[in-house]
Amino acid sequence: MKKIRIKSPLPLLGAGVAWLIMGFILPIYKLWAILVAAAVSAAAYFALTKLFPGKEIEIQPKADSGNAEVNAQIDQGRETLKRLDESNKAIDDAAISACIDRMVSAGERIFAALEKDTAKAAQIRRFMNYYLPTSDKLLTRYRELMAIGGTGENATGARDSIANSMEMIATAFEKQLDALYKDSALDIEAEIDVLETIIKAEGHGEDQGMTLGGH
Repeated sequence: MKKIRIKSPLPLLGAGVAWLIMGFILPIYKLWAILVAAAVSAAAYFALTKLFPGKEIEIQPKADSGNAEVNAQIDQGRETLKRLDESNKAIDDAAISACIDRMVSAGERIFAALEKDTAKAAQIRRFMNYYLPTSDKLLTRYRELMAIGGTGENATGARDSIANSMEMIATAFEKQLDALYKDSALDIEAEIDVLETIIKAEGHGEDQGMTLGGH
């Protein structure tokens, strides 16, 4: 997420009002009066800027992977993560909240990885088409059930079922993230094996008792 500050319109409005008032009080057609009016207007602007600094909001920058189709996929996924976060804020349950935090964190890292390497798009197809939308649907349903406030067996059972599934879903998100790095891990292991073989062939590894990569 990117934070931006939205300026309040009040300082500019106040500066305009101060200038207008000075126009009624002073002979604004004279240079000294114009300078005084400008000084008062500027003082009003800066004073009101301190009192009304505006507000800071978070926005989600558009994906920029170099692939329009993947960008759309990432933007759609991030919108769903945003809804998960909104559900998190609305649900007053520490255990569920902790699971949603894990889901959102893993999801953000998945999309960051996809933005850097669009070839990973095929690897997250199930995540995009099932894990993510189903999680959003379940949490939305949970919020609806909480809002209704039903205490019957069916309502309570439905809420409990959703709550009990959150740990499993959070783990699935994290496993999906880890799976994206499987090929990289295998490549690194292969490179270490080759390097270790070369070092041993030259006699350095045996002389120094050297072992790479925990071998």
